[in-house]
Amino acid sequence: MERSDIKSPNHFLTIELSSEIYAALLAKVENTGKTESELVIQGLQHILNEDFEEERFSALEMALEQKLRQYVEKLLEDRISSTATVERSTKDDRHTNLDADRNLQKQQNSMPIPTIRPLQIGDRVLILEPDSPYYMAKLLVTKTSLIRATVETDTGEKTFLKRDLRFVESQSEI
Repeated sequence: MERSDIKSPNHFLTIELSSEIYAALLAKVENTGKTESELVIQGLQHILNEDFEEERFSALEMALEQKLRQYVEKLLEDRISSTATVERSTKDDRHTNLDADRNLQKQQNSMPIPTIRPLQIGDRVLILEPDSPYYMAKLLVTKTSLIRATVETDTGEKTFLKRDLRFVESQSEI
């Protein structure tokens, strides 16, 4: 790799590329109509952009949230449909067999529907300190997503994983 003088307004850079990378670059040149230099400059700008990593992680987080939401909805649908099927079959046999009522109650008791309330804006939480078993002061939740929650601190808003939070109370319960 050769470099030009650092003080000049434009810099000339010679880079040695493998034949696979150069073939991929030429294919992009044909598809986009840009020159090799323009594509390389665009790629470098994209890599050097500070928001690139944040955008990538944000997109990954959104995709993960969507998949988790679909998974939970499917589990709930399966749970509701299996409960409805069991109830229908036991109602038909109820007149002939009292054991069916007991079996229905056992099945309903063995698979309880969760009663955990999701974290909401206005809730107060304790935040687990990094590398410590102790929690920081009570803080107010200002934003939530499926995986993360943003709280108001003395230095501004900070985002934490929900697993590092401990629910204390909501603003309406105070």
